[in-house]
Amino acid sequence: MHRLSWMASDLPQLTDADLNPVLAGPHGVTTLDARVRLVPRHAHDPYLRRLR
Repeated sequence: MHRLSWMASDLPQLTDADLNPVLAGPHGVTTLDARVRLVPRHAHDPYLRRLR
């Protein structure tokens, strides 16, 4: 979970993370299947203004 939170903070384009099933035992946690969804990151153009 700690590494997943690092990934979420490092990748702002991360929208979903589905971990299923997750097995917890005395030696740690294991994820058997993971699906991660990313959205395209838009390039920031300092000369474009955003209309609200």
